[in-house]
Amino acid sequence: MNSPQVSDDPLDDSTLASLGTEARRDAIVGFVGSFGPTRVETLADRFAVSKMTVHRDLDLLANEGRIVRVRGGARAVPAEILERDVSLRRVSQAPQKRALAETAMTLVGDSDVIALDDSSTVGAMVDLFEPDSRIVVITHSLAVIKTIAVDFPDITLVGLGGQYYPETESFLGAFSSGVAATLRANTVFVSTTALRGGVLCHPDAEAATTKRALIGLAERKVLLVDSTKFTASGLYQVASLDEFDDVVIEADLAPEHREELARFPDLTVHEAPVR
Repeated sequence: MNSPQVSDDPLDDSTLASLGTEARRDAIVGFVGSFGPTRVETLADRFAVSKMTVHRDLDLLANEGRIVRVRGGARAVPAEILERDVSLRRVSQAPQKRALAETAMTLVGDSDVIALDDSSTVGAMVDLFEPDSRIVVITHSLAVIKTIAVDFPDITLVGLGGQYYPETESFLGAFSSGVAATLRANTVFVSTTALRGGVLCHPDAEAATTKRALIGLAERKVLLVDSTKFTASGLYQVASLDEFDDVVIEADLAPEHREELARFPDLTVHEAPVR
């Protein structure tokens, strides 16, 4: 296993020195995801902690499903596994997802009809709803349905139904897509596994079909996309970027990824500061 080159690591020495335990573990996940399989010694040097501390961090992160333990270090969880396991998706890139969700919420009007897909990024928006919100929510995500039903009784909730997939905690397939075709919304919010060459893709055919149907039911289409999506892969096409009106990105998104978005001049870009 090769040790990564760390010259492009966005964390400087002063930032690393001030990281608490949880922040350090989040940073380790990001580091391994960016640079590939990484040795314990490299992480200990980079984060200015002992090798024993790194071993504890990696053991905990592996138990949470956020990295994969290998001999002498760790590697990232494969994207296809991450996308199919909702429990892993919820803890992956959590600060980035929260930031994207906060910015996306500024695009929701007081009495809008909105559609939310089953991605964990879009799902983070639900935690930001106002207690007395009067919006209408259309979704195929059981997680979103359960949260709204319990915590937001004033929201009108429309579930798409269909065949339930426990690994994504959502309803997918032809029935869900058929119900979506009968509905209309002001705005739809979606995310997906991969964005390559201006095309959104997903590793699962049923999920891709359902996302396409959801996109089609709204007048305004909003994509939430963090930096990991630009290097991931997916077999099934969901939509092209030119079908979207807005995209929500991290404020520190790399220039090469911004260039990809710039090829679509009609796309309004909203930047989300990650804290």
